[in-house]
Amino acid sequence: MDGLFSRMGIDKLGYALTASSVRNDVISQNIANVDTPGYKAKDLKFFDVMNEYLGEGKKLPLARTDAKHLPPADMVSDPHSFVYDQNNPSVRNDGNDVNEDYEMSQMAENSVRYQMLSQLTAGKFTKLKEIIQNK
Repeated sequence: MDGLFSRMGIDKLGYALTASSVRNDVISQNIANVDTPGYKAKDLKFFDVMNEYLGEGKKLPLARTDAKHLPPADMVSDPHSFVYDQNNPSVRNDGNDVNEDYEMSQMAENSVRYQMLSQLTAGKFTKLKEIIQNK
């Protein structure tokens, strides 16, 4: 039986907020290390994380071939596991490949996404509050 939060989509919004927060941390690390020699920029694709969470990612099908095998569990993947090196083609003489302009534009995009998700989540809780008060 689905819980109230899962029926309203609050659990999905909560995970999206977490993924967006992790992405913000990754971008912040890149910006903070713009002058660090040898630093390699990292990234996290928000939509890849959400596709995996929502079950739309490419997964291998699991099958129980023996009664003693454990059934597959719904595992929630950690957004940190989706962080990867960007491998930017433009590397400075000191080995650093952070493009500060690109990182700032990604930070702005992620901030807008986080604000939208926060407002959607707040709206869901407002609806819950109204339902509770009207009972």
